[in-house]
Amino acid sequence: MSSNSFFRAPSEWVMTVIERLEQRLQLGKIETAYQREETEPSAPIVRYQCGECQSINHTNNDGRKIHEIELRFLVEVPIAQANFDVVALDLSSRIERELFNQRFGCVDDVEEARLISNLPRRFNPDNGVFLRVVTIKQRIFMGPIEHDWHEIIGTQANVEGIS
Repeated sequence: MSSNSFFRAPSEWVMTVIERLEQRLQLGKIETAYQREETEPSAPIVRYQCGECQSINHTNNDGRKIHEIELRFLVEVPIAQANFDVVALDLSSRIERELFNQRFGCVDDVEEARLISNLPRRFNPDNGVFLRVVTIKQRIFMGPIEHDWHEIIGTQANVEGIS
């Protein structure tokens, strides 16, 4: 098997996961959490934050470098919304279900995504926001597979008198 599409940088994996989540949950554009906000949100917002990234000190069995990357999805709900805490819980659970054990269309380039947590993170009445965070980790394999591998699927029935 040869990998024609592969990750050249960890950020490519992040963008793949975000695009998949935007598509599946139809939440609109998921932007970075590192933004300055002057007003309180009027509706729930989902943002992402890149967490820990570790380069693993060995290669995969196909010779590619391994990175383990943490990705967080922040669910911000305005506290003016009725039942803001359960609205955040429901939305974070939808995100969690979508992310759990996913390979995001990159089966040969990642291991299954692992859920790390789905926790309330901040209650900020001054800014009118309640925040929950869903955190996943996933190992990704960087670069192309250098050698083609072939899999034998069955045998010929009459080879050298064997039936």
